Amino acid sequence: MITNPAQITRHHLANQAAPAYSLIRKVCACGKASTAKQLAQHGKCAACALAAVRVAILPGDVAKLQHMLGAVQGKPKNRWGYRNYFAAGSGQQHEAMQRLLAAGLATAGRAANEMTYFHATRLGCQAAGLDGAGIKRAVED
Repeated sequence: MITNPAQITRHHLANQAAPAYSLIRKVCACGKASTAKQLAQHGKCAACALAAVRVAILPGDVAKLQHMLGAVQGKPKNRWGYRNYFAAGSGQQHEAMQRLLAAGLATAGRAANEMTYFHATRLGCQAAGLDGAGIKRAVED
């Protein structure tokens, strides 16, 4: 195989341009390991970010988020995430969904018959307790 000096130069320049900190393991203030990229972007690890979001919402909001994702007591955990919508009318339900929107746990969908459909985000799925397969089922399907 013949080496191409121009290609070697391009690879070297690309490596120099990429941030060196992206995959280096660092320690968050809580003591958990995280990537330097995560800490540079958000200032805390994913677990601390999720804990901060859970503090910002009410306990009843988490129950509505779990209901939105089908993560209820009667369903087995391997079925959680089979749905990803919540139809909220006016009043308490709509206020709870607005808090979830502000926290980044849900997005607003279409409005129909004085109701608005809300859908959980990936962060919302994590806050509701879904595993990787449940998140994939809820968000990508």
